[in-house]
Amino acid sequence: MSTYHILYNRLSRSNTGELEAHMLDEIMHGESLKYWNVTDIEDYDRFFAEIPADDKIIVAGGDGTLNNFINNTDYCDIPQDVYFFPAGSGNDFARDIGKQKHCEPFDVRKYITNLPAVTVAGKERRFFNSASIGLDAQVCLEADRLKKAGKKSVNYALLAVKCIFTKYKFCDAVVTDSDGNRHEFRDVLLAITTKGRYFGGGVKISPNQDRNHPDEEMIFIIAHNLPAFKALIVFASIVIGKHFSFKKNVTVMKGKDFTVQFSQPTPIQIDGETVEGQTAYHAYAKHTVDMK
Repeated sequence: MSTYHILYNRLSRSNTGELEAHMLDEIMHGESLKYWNVTDIEDYDRFFAEIPADDKIIVAGGDGTLNNFINNTDYCDIPQDVYFFPAGSGNDFARDIGKQKHCEPFDVRKYITNLPAVTVAGKERRFFNSASIGLDAQVCLEADRLKKAGKKSVNYALLAVKCIFTKYKFCDAVVTDSDGNRHEFRDVLLAITTKGRYFGGGVKISPNQDRNHPDEEMIFIIAHNLPAFKALIVFASIVIGKHFSFKKNVTVMKGKDFTVQFSQPTPIQIDGETVEGQTAYHAYAKHTVDMK
């Protein structure tokens, strides 16, 4: 009988990652389950080598947990089938492919083999949903700070409004597209490169995106020329999926390579994980090696 090895992050979701993962005890009743806290795994190559090839791997958690798994195992030899159990707070990847939170674990291999990458401060990371610089990253950063301070629940919409008028600093940006063309923008709210349709826990930022596009095409969206009062309106339109109606303030590009440079340090988010004090990111299509 094959064993399912459940990989979870005990520290995720305000230290409830293990509790969420153990929901599989009921969902997969009768199966052989073994749980592993990912922070205890020091060598993934050795970890996979010591598990029978006909066993199964289940990554349990949210977008951040799945993102960390992919980046920590990039190019590892993984002979086992890999599944995902969405149990995070946002679950944008699962939502994008029509899955719901706490659904039965599903195979993710076909979604892993064509992930793009983003380079920030000389470090490369894969991403499932999006990489961006601007307000959304500022909100993620402030939410992380509140959670670390002990706040159990964060209202992201209210936090975004607060950031627009306090924490977030509007600045200029230069974007270089896939053809090497430079585009200049002023008073930028956010500049996001998308692999999937959703970000921020269900906001459909890129409704026409196809994560399985045969050419690995991504969509880049930048909201610009926005004083604070109008930024609030455009932000509200993003939440309800009406932002493309602001043609003078929302520019959309398609391609496989985008470089964004900001005029001052600003947080960057990669699948919800933030990096502070950055002025640029480079997102590009990049094949991964098939795990088998």
